[in-house]
Amino acid sequence: MFKSVCFPLFCTAILFSPWVQAEFTTHLQHQYAAPCEAVIPQSNLLKKIQGQLKNQPKEKEQLLNSFWKDVAQHGTPYIEKLDAERSRMIFLWRGAAHNSPLIGGPSNDHAWLTRLPNSDIWFKEAIVQDSFIGSYSFGVDLPMIDDYLSHYCPQLNPKLKESRSQRRAVLQVQKLDPYNPNRFFADLTQNQFRNENTVALAQAPQYINPKLFPNHAQPKLETFTLNSQILKNQRKIQVYQSRRIDSKQAYITAIFFDGEQYAQLLNVPKALDILVEQGKLPPIQAIFVSPPNEQLRPNELTPNPEFSAFFQDELLPWIDAHVPHSRDRQKTVLLGSSLGGLSSAYLALQNPQQISHVVPLSGSFWWAPKTEDQVNGMSQLIAKTTNQPEQHWYISANSYESSRNNNDLSILETSPIVAQDLKAKGHDVSYKIYVGGHSYAIWQVILQDALLHFFGNQ
Repeated sequence: MFKSVCFPLFCTAILFSPWVQAEFTTHLQHQYAAPCEAVIPQSNLLKKIQGQLKNQPKEKEQLLNSFWKDVAQHGTPYIEKLDAERSRMIFLWRGAAHNSPLIGGPSNDHAWLTRLPNSDIWFKEAIVQDSFIGSYSFGVDLPMIDDYLSHYCPQLNPKLKESRSQRRAVLQVQKLDPYNPNRFFADLTQNQFRNENTVALAQAPQYINPKLFPNHAQPKLETFTLNSQILKNQRKIQVYQSRRIDSKQAYITAIFFDGEQYAQLLNVPKALDILVEQGKLPPIQAIFVSPPNEQLRPNELTPNPEFSAFFQDELLPWIDAHVPHSRDRQKTVLLGSSLGGLSSAYLALQNPQQISHVVPLSGSFWWAPKTEDQVNGMSQLIAKTTNQPEQHWYISANSYESSRNNNDLSILETSPIVAQDLKAKGHDVSYKIYVGGHSYAIWQVILQDALLHFFGNQ
């Protein structure tokens, strides 16, 4: 049957099944929106509570309170082991009124939670490899910015396109998982960076997590401001140097784009400090380069001649004048993630005499100079290079970084193509797929893997 329904966010005509009709009638009393789709839970956790609610309706409140008490004691995401290599992850949110998209996690898009019938339990289940590592948060009661949310189950309709403004509206209602104490920042009031919960399953790759070394002193960073005459703006640059354990070892120089994210969000200086102290890396100096603001970042980090000129004529000379130790051009690494990975690759090819090692983390190789291009832009740039010296590349993509548009231009699809193109040009290239999404949680692992691959035990 059809019924016209008005929620605080929108009005629409909905085709109700008997199950949804009963849900709608019940939850008008509880001020919950009717569930978008009747997703049947597969986990033992949710099947158990679903059966209890069905068989003991008069004890609903007690059952739900007991359920959430058990969840709080167990922690989330709730993990159910399936076999030797896979587990089911259950993401849970309590009491959203209308909707709750999962931000991050094992997905290439916002994954919408479903409310369990006759309850305040919102859930999303996913089967993942036990090597998964990532981060996530929730959007709770997403506001309607355009017409997208006025459609019934809009995320299930491939003809509907969610605007960028609507997608970014999740940041207005972002919430951390209260049942998961693991997060980038313990301080919930931290707002300079986007705080998220982190999760790593039993077989996740090993890495130096600075939080596990509370007695290791926090390294000092020198902070500078670089004024660019070319770009007519200014940016923050932070410089770190490790101690030299062996006097015979030369310093590595690592240049990070999106510098504050790596220096503050991930505390890369402390991780590097520990790796050097443990003798796993030679001494290293790192330069963390930040964009002037988030609005300018996409323009700067998409291949363009202005930023290339800034990098060649202003940034590299500035680095050479300010780093504590002379820069060895045969041990200079350029690192960046997403658009920063794309820019790292582009600028490394533009400056082969200056950059010897390159680490594009989930590089946005789907970029193309023209929207109608069938070949990714990075491959086009590589094809134009001739007679370049060998560079060392560590290219990575993550298993959930496939295209949202069901085409071949995604990070996961284009990264191996770029790796092969570079090999064909005579470069030394390592390519690896990690189990995770588009997240700093996994990039902190990969950057350490890359540096150890290049310089470990030197």
